[in-house]
Amino acid sequence: MKHHPLRIFLTVTVILTIFILAGGETVWAVQGGAHALSAPLNQTGFAPAPGKPGPGSVKPPPPFLAICKDGLYSIGGVVTLEIKDLKSGYCVEAVLWNPHFQIRRLPEDAGKPLAHLLFLRVYYAGRLTYEIPPADGNVEACYALPPEKQGQFYFFDFYGMRFKKRTRPPLTWDPLETRIDTEKKTACAFTQVSGVYALVGK
Repeated sequence: MKHHPLRIFLTVTVILTIFILAGGETVWAVQGGAHALSAPLNQTGFAPAPGKPGPGSVKPPPPFLAICKDGLYSIGGVVTLEIKDLKSGYCVEAVLWNPHFQIRRLPEDAGKPLAHLLFLRVYYAGRLTYEIPPADGNVEACYALPPEKQGQFYFFDFYGMRFKKRTRPPLTWDPLETRIDTEKKTACAFTQVSGVYALVGK
């Protein structure tokens, strides 16, 4: 079978055009079990691409958010993130993550994750940074407690070595001070540091 030179030329041109256009857009992808969560970012690196729900449908809260101002935000309907007094220049990127990530490193008596994990990244002036100092803003995450469950926040220091906060990879998750609201049936903790957070219980 002969290939017409014009067809080959047009095919190569289309492929190159798609490649060049895709190259101008940054894409973050985080693995989460069988599903991958990804969101294209604009040139500032923080605004997720807008989605278009189908006719007559209600769009659920997104599993990925990039936040640069105060407010109360829902991440995938699983966890809420409340940001207060955030100084200009800071942005927080939050995404739901695989609940099986590094669970073998949880303390034996801690239990297991009660929901998807919260993978949080802090940026300052467009660059990934380790944390938001309390003087520069407050970030608090809250999970709904499942019926008849006790929950405790744990933190996995995913970026500790990168920012020279530790000398070796973390061997375990660290418990965080957790605020339990018995009326609202929620568990909350301050999540100022880039890394992975989990609500763990039995």
